[in-house]
Amino acid sequence: MPVYRMMYRKEGPARYMSHLDLLRTFERSARRAGLPIAFTSGFNPHPKITFAAPLSVGTAGEAEFADLELTEDFTAIAVFNKLSGALPDGLSLTEVRKINRQSPSLMSLVERATYRATGKLAAPLSSEDLQLAIDAFLALPEIPVRRKNKAGGFKIYDIRPGIFDISGKLVEDIIVIETELKTGSRDNIRMEEVMDAFVAHSKLPLQGKFSISRTGLYRGEKSPQMLWQ
Repeated sequence: MPVYRMMYRKEGPARYMSHLDLLRTFERSARRAGLPIAFTSGFNPHPKITFAAPLSVGTAGEAEFADLELTEDFTAIAVFNKLSGALPDGLSLTEVRKINRQSPSLMSLVERATYRATGKLAAPLSSEDLQLAIDAFLALPEIPVRRKNKAGGFKIYDIRPGIFDISGKLVEDIIVIETELKTGSRDNIRMEEVMDAFVAHSKLPLQGKFSISRTGLYRGEKSPQMLWQ
């Protein structure tokens, strides 16, 4: 059965969808579009739609990936056109390609992700002070954060090894932070954790919270590239 790799955007009202809601929305949209979705076998069959890496609720995605398996063969452009007209506000396709069924799963490919965080400053900050704060943060030998475990308790986790790069700029009273982080099934650094730790360490005069977007998902530790196969 044919498999289609989709690159899509998740923004606006859709950024508040949970991962399960996103799966259900794609399934309903594909049905409305007349696309025959393949299902797993067994007592409780599930649609064969898989995603690269879940997004935190409230985080937008500018270049997200999902694989859709169908029971009939269509051209990639036909899938793009049919599904584009059925998706709700906030979800939009960027590109669709037919891929080899033997291609590795999306979740196994993802190694890193890029993010952008935008916020409003409550007090003046110079570009020099921002760069000093970033340099000091990256110079920390470890950055411990508290994470909830499956038992309901908490554990301390060092996120510093998974932070590859941070840069920042100021546009009047708006601060923009861009990062490259470890992401995937083997390890996952959450942008919210990085920003909370950065604000706490640098005592950044932030007004409210950062608005966060994931700008890309990549494979490969060296010479990262997008997830197309």
